[in-house]
Amino acid sequence: MRRPHEWLLDASIYFSFDSSGYERHARRWPGFADPLREGGSRPLTGLITGGSRGIGAAAAARLRGMGHRVITCGRSPGGGEADYLSLDTGDWAAVQRAASELPELDFVGLNAGGMPERLARNADGVELQMASQLFGHFLLVRNLARLGRLRPGARVVWMTSGGMYTQRLHLEHLFDNEAYEKVATYANVKRAQAVVNAEMARMPDFQGIGCYAMHPGWVDTVGVREALPGFWRWTRGRLRTPEQGADTLVWLAARPEPGEPGVVAPPLVSGALYFDRRRVSPYLLPGTREPAAVRARLLAWLERCLAPYTAAPAAPEA
Repeated sequence: MRRPHEWLLDASIYFSFDSSGYERHARRWPGFADPLREGGSRPLTGLITGGSRGIGAAAAARLRGMGHRVITCGRSPGGGEADYLSLDTGDWAAVQRAASELPELDFVGLNAGGMPERLARNADGVELQMASQLFGHFLLVRNLARLGRLRPGARVVWMTSGGMYTQRLHLEHLFDNEAYEKVATYANVKRAQAVVNAEMARMPDFQGIGCYAMHPGWVDTVGVREALPGFWRWTRGRLRTPEQGADTLVWLAARPEPGEPGVVAPPLVSGALYFDRRRVSPYLLPGTREPAAVRARLLAWLERCLAPYTAAPAAPEA
């Protein structure tokens, strides 16, 4: 239970999303460190997009240190290292091919991000942040599910951002974003990720799959320094390390199930948002909750745009 002063610190945002918030929150966690889900379970196999640097690289390193196999992917061609896949999630045809080539997975960390300085669109005409971080990620996990590449009980983890809290979902920015501003677009994309995650928990393709969103707090990464130099200078010295930012992704991907040794926390809730190993509301500010009709339109756009690249649903077993 949080003490009154902890409520105030968390309400400040600054002393919750920063490194002091992580250290304070971590003091109330139950143990979670042993390899292979503490109870001697089998090693897991997973995929982390945007895994070549920053939070994605930190998550991959920690999961590998726990004994799990992690495939990473990114836009760069890579240097021939094992378990690396060159993949631009804004290229939906490439995403379609990748889903058919990947092995069966126990977790997928949808972590790839970025903030282009100027408006850019993918080959299908969708603004690039939305095309890669929302549409491409959703296409990847849905095709994996339909192709039988997500094992029963697998977990999908969206890496969203606390920046979404200031943003109500704006669908017009999907296709009509001529007044492009990178930070507002990024916040809109991250809000859309949380919305789609909540809807995935109700979709037939993801029954038996855990669908979670999380945000890492404020993390000192190369991407933040390059994209938000003013914010980085303001918060320098208080930002979380990539390892701290990756913690909840690792926890969601590999936390033991209730009933296994060492598990005292409540079950994870598919469709929910998490921060520092705790379920939180995706709506902190008034006026940021989207109507059901807006959610429906977003899903309809996803279906229409991704239809040419979407695998057919698996036939039911006889």
